[in-house]
Amino acid sequence: MTIEIEPGSHAARDLFPVTERYAYLNHAAVSPLNRRAAGAMQRWVADWAAHGTRVYPPAEQLAEYRQRAATLINAAPEEIAFTRNTTEGLLLVARGLDWRPGDNIVTAETEFTANVYPWKNVEPEGVTIRRVPARHGRILVEDLVAAMDDRTRLLAISFVEFYTGYRNDLFRLGEICHRRGVRFCVDAIQGAGVLPIDVQAMRVDFLSTGGPKWLLGPMGVGFFYCRRERLEELNPRLYGWLSTANPDDYFDYDQPLSPTASRFESGTLSWPSLVGLMESIALLLEVGIERIAEYVLNLTGELIAALRARGCELLTPAERREERSGIVTFRHPSCSPEELFARLEAADVVVSLRGGGIRVAPHFYNTWEDIERLLAVLPS
Repeated sequence: MTIEIEPGSHAARDLFPVTERYAYLNHAAVSPLNRRAAGAMQRWVADWAAHGTRVYPPAEQLAEYRQRAATLINAAPEEIAFTRNTTEGLLLVARGLDWRPGDNIVTAETEFTANVYPWKNVEPEGVTIRRVPARHGRILVEDLVAAMDDRTRLLAISFVEFYTGYRNDLFRLGEICHRRGVRFCVDAIQGAGVLPIDVQAMRVDFLSTGGPKWLLGPMGVGFFYCRRERLEELNPRLYGWLSTANPDDYFDYDQPLSPTASRFESGTLSWPSLVGLMESIALLLEVGIERIAEYVLNLTGELIAALRARGCELLTPAERREERSGIVTFRHPSCSPEELFARLEAADVVVSLRGGGIRVAPHFYNTWEDIERLLAVLPS
């Protein structure tokens, strides 16, 4: 019998052994493994140890995994490639597009470095990177548009900004890019798994994400989305044997590339990590991304109110619910971020110290009791 898992319920918490000791509020950094993902990985490794190639994953399993990842973002399975991390997917775009001297990329100053360094690869080709500053933690659509001109090839933006938790309006940005003929590339790692993503409605051309944050998966695995119409625009410069149309034909050395996004998978995947990520995505889909988003936004909304009542400075733009995410970053009025972080660590409250602030990032299994453990540490 399948038990429906409600966010914040005992059933949800029981899936995460970390709750037995910690108030774990650090999913914007690295998530703890849930029992289902850890169990799936352990079983796979045990079967591999016991049976070797007898348990080599069949093609049907990989097809099922592509469908699962596609479902999460409303894509087609043929548009999904598995990667090692978010950066690898962004590099596929940076190195794959046919850049011309004088082209430019528009992005934001507040991006995590995984969405910075891939684009620096193309500066030697005469491509300019235009970084738009935030205003009071918000990246205004109008400022991004003002940075564009007729030589803008790409808008590269995060779904959610890693420091403040500001949620960019992908619907508006996607429509603008579509209208202007600008390719739209999204780093989704701070939103995938906690906020709904619809690459069709958002008109996203390329999206990359990784497993070990809000997707609740292990390290070393992620996935990349390439809109079907953009597939031929990306040159897979590092293709390998699995990039071909029929990888099992070992003696045909002149095969064409796969007609799907699997052309970006050059060699054997990290199967233990992939198995764990796919089990976590299955869990997230069962709980429901819409329900997770509603629950987490309510929980962080209550946290924001409590922090304000204690005189804390919010670094997260918090006035508009549609601009919020699972991240809340703040400073205490009398306790330095470093001292407060040390106090929280000593109390087994797990958060991040980022940019002179304390970053809090709960997921669907966290409860108000976890937040109260954090609040109890704050000096009065």
